[in-house]
Amino acid sequence: MSRVEHRFDDASAAAAGDELAQLVYLSHVVGADPTLTQPGGGNTSVKRLERDRAGREALVLRVKGSGTDLARIGPAGFCGLRLGDLERLRRHDRMSDEEMMAFLAASMLDPTEPAPSVETPLHAILPHRFVAHTHDLATQALTDTARPEALVREALGAEAAYLDYVRPGFPLARAVMELGPLGAGVRGLVLGRHGLVAWGETARACYDNLHRLIQAAERYLASRRGRRPFGEIRFPAPDPARRRAAARAILPHVRAALSPERPLILHYDDADEVLAFVGSERAGALAARGMATPEHILRCGRLPLYVEADLAALPLDGAVRALREACARYAAEARAAFARSGLAGPMLEPVPKVALLPGLGLVTAMKDTAGARVGNACYRHVLRVMEAAEALGGFRFLDEADALEFEYWPLERRKLAQPERELSRQVALVTGAASGIGRAIAERFAAEGAHLVLTDVAAGALREAADAVARACGDPHRVRALEGDAARAADVAAAVDEAVLGFGGLDVLVCNAGFVESGPIEGVSEESWQRHFDLHAKAAYLAVREAVPAMKAQRRGAIVFNASKGAFAPTVDNAAYASSKAAVAALARNLAAELGPFGIRVNCFNADFVDTPLMARLVAQRAARAGISVDEQTAAYRARNRLGVGPIPPAAVAEVALFLASARSRYTTGAAIPVDGGVPEAMPR
Repeated sequence: MSRVEHRFDDASAAAAGDELAQLVYLSHVVGADPTLTQPGGGNTSVKRLERDRAGREALVLRVKGSGTDLARIGPAGFCGLRLGDLERLRRHDRMSDEEMMAFLAASMLDPTEPAPSVETPLHAILPHRFVAHTHDLATQALTDTARPEALVREALGAEAAYLDYVRPGFPLARAVMELGPLGAGVRGLVLGRHGLVAWGETARACYDNLHRLIQAAERYLASRRGRRPFGEIRFPAPDPARRRAAARAILPHVRAALSPERPLILHYDDADEVLAFVGSERAGALAARGMATPEHILRCGRLPLYVEADLAALPLDGAVRALREACARYAAEARAAFARSGLAGPMLEPVPKVALLPGLGLVTAMKDTAGARVGNACYRHVLRVMEAAEALGGFRFLDEADALEFEYWPLERRKLAQPERELSRQVALVTGAASGIGRAIAERFAAEGAHLVLTDVAAGALREAADAVARACGDPHRVRALEGDAARAADVAAAVDEAVLGFGGLDVLVCNAGFVESGPIEGVSEESWQRHFDLHAKAAYLAVREAVPAMKAQRRGAIVFNASKGAFAPTVDNAAYASSKAAVAALARNLAAELGPFGIRVNCFNADFVDTPLMARLVAQRAARAGISVDEQTAAYRARNRLGVGPIPPAAVAEVALFLASARSRYTTGAAIPVDGGVPEAMPR
């Protein structure tokens, strides 16, 4: 089991500044330790004197705002509330969630600051200057058992108070009030099946108390470690190559099963720790007991899906059948549990957020890769708590009623509500993405929420483009770059593997890689002719061949080809390019007819005179052959389109690609959209 490290540095804390800066430092130290809290979880606070907007001095609670992350929070992430107002909480025996949030909003010094956390009442009623609340492994292992209070007493003695599980928010604060004074020697409060609260008069004292209690819990756990808490291995994992091949085949089916209405992004984890659990004889029974803390219900759902089959050993059709049967059972059990609960309002979609796949690993499914990674971190934490709790007599979590109440709690579900963009939840593969049209498409897709795999033969330019796109979208995990030749089968297969293993599937394929070398037909070498057809027609065929199995499994997909004006209009001294692009346009029409019944759309754009490096080379080549300047050749290109425009910005082409990739074109397949300023002979008819 991981041990908590003492990370508080006095010099760094002293350099931080005032009490609020000290709170920020404390939060970062706590948030950076995965044994204490998972991303987005936990909270901290300080009570201090401040002046309000009218200049009046008041005692204020500065507490972590809802939706912020301790590891990255800054001063602006804490909201300020008047403690004099918060003292009035003690007058209430009960409060609805709506009443509590209205009360907290009315107590805020500045209504433009982040909304207060639901744990704000707990921080307010504790009479200590600094307070930190964690979801640490050690104390959860003590309380996720059949006799939590007794184990806390044995492990921590009189230095910690204990409270059985009470739903967070006002009910928890009210229960802590009813405990009465906790005594001078008490360093913290263990919350049953939830976490730990520690305090102190300084940030250092608060951290020391937190660390001391967790260390004591860890020592207790270490003295009682058992052998094989999950039992013997029932489904052994195959070697990494076979395991990854099996995962590559089944993950799109998993994605379809876990997101029947709208696609989700998957995170796949086949670490040794994970494989040991999912392949164990007790995995199914233990998984059915739930999570480790209520916060994990938000990230991972109330229960994971366990597929009781050796998925890596079965043929694909058998594995898919076992997966679908497990999902059907999961949905039936979820509907039955909801019916028993008596909860009002609509039922959540009865699909899991976590899937345990024997022989393959652990899958988490969320709206984006950031959420899926958080879900993974949370469930990995659950596994460690489960392992430790089993040595203490057996892992137990909340009963069904309490877990369902939290799962449907509106205040917490609001944390998951985020605005979505046009390509949110979508996975796109773009070839020829290092520059020009491909890079513009990558940038536009990322701005609309897509998860991207970018390929190109120009490794340095590709890496620079991918880094820029990742910076712009604010999440480096959403963008993957893979050097590769679009006309080489192994490189294309690797790119699709990257999409499926990295994000769970593939929704959009943009075949954009290109090559041009103009000249009269008698001067075109066989190698040049072949390279045109390899990078255009063959590359499109290879990409579709690899992508279609994943898209068919998901029963959805959009394929977009860069067909070019040359596919439709006769041209001079460019036969190899135009002929290969005409083959791409013909392939698009045939694939639209073939793949439509599987929910896969195939369209193309035919662009001309676009401001790209490839076009610049073509203009220079033609100007040299004609004995004119580049400017004169550019003017000639501009004169041949009816709008008299150009060079056309790549962003304009990217807008068309976005339309063809998005739901806005869901009724369109087999189409070609010109982006050329209006070249009459290239107008499709």
